[in-house]
Amino acid sequence: MNVYESDALVDQYLLFHYGEGEDQLPYPFGPHDALFYPIRCVTEFVPLIGRVDRALDLGCAVGRSAFELARTVPEVIGIDLSQRFISAALEIQRTGQIRFRRHEEGSIYTTVLRQLDPTIDRTRCRFEVGDALQLRSDLGTFDFVLAANLIDRVNSPSALLAIFRRVLNRGGHLLIASPYTWLSEFTPPEEWLGTSESWSNTTTLQAIQEQLRNEFDLISSKELPFLIREHVRKYQWSVAQSSLWKKIA
Repeated sequence: MNVYESDALVDQYLLFHYGEGEDQLPYPFGPHDALFYPIRCVTEFVPLIGRVDRALDLGCAVGRSAFELARTVPEVIGIDLSQRFISAALEIQRTGQIRFRRHEEGSIYTTVLRQLDPTIDRTRCRFEVGDALQLRSDLGTFDFVLAANLIDRVNSPSALLAIFRRVLNRGGHLLIASPYTWLSEFTPPEEWLGTSESWSNTTTLQAIQEQLRNEFDLISSKELPFLIREHVRKYQWSVAQSSLWKKIA
């Protein structure tokens, strides 16, 4: 079974996307600046790009970034390969709230109910199951595309970059955010963008820039830490490199 269809991962991502600060990190110490990553992927970049009429959140998981985009964007489409993730996003869109289990330790769990900010117009969002490398032909084009923690989870990152070139309007913006955790179970090693050849290292950002250089300008690059809670005493702390690009051709 796809790990992203499991109960454990659905609950973990719902906590990651919709949990309050104390839900995720109940200690006064620790990396509190790494909380609310799905929101920060939007709030730290959208103010830099001006008007957006149509946005795509590709690899949207359970949808928090898409809802955040809906604060200012009239039409937002969220697409993810996981049916369970999309079902959760649709439930939040329908009811404005979500219930999930937070792992404490061993077999101990706490059931948590959290509300989405009621000022968000949830009707602006549409969610659907889809493969990022095989988008439906009638999806149309966008002024902004967000790809958070996606580029290292597809079997051909270069094909994904080609899709970005196709679906973005000229003058539109692309945000790629990822810790670049290249793993062979998701991406064949020969497709990894961070490589070492002939004693020369090419970073993932350099490889992206090389593939986009004729059509995109790099506007900014920023480090975004994020924290995923496994249980009350175990966390994944990661740093996503986020790069904002503008399509110029």
